[in-house]
Amino acid sequence: MYQDLIGEAQHDPEVAVALNRRFLEPQTANTLARLRAVKDQGQLAPNVDLDLAFEILSGPLYYRLLITQQPLTHAYIDRVLHALFAGMSPRQQTR
Repeated sequence: MYQDLIGEAQHDPEVAVALNRRFLEPQTANTLARLRAVKDQGQLAPNVDLDLAFEILSGPLYYRLLITQQPLTHAYIDRVLHALFAGMSPRQQTR
């Protein structure tokens, strides 16, 4: 059903607004809050752009959902998170 809503939102501005308000905005806010908490705990580099991190995280999930239609399994999501956090984790200074 979510795929259908996204498809319809491409042609119907009212559906697009409703989809954004009902699904995308709350999910974005929730995910950014979680990323902010992880960053505040020192698990991400201090200069990480959280908005960009959210987009990088979301991209593979929407790609699977909308393009390849492969399942969004917990294992796949864990792989995406691992790759994302590995790239954004704080680096030790080497001298």
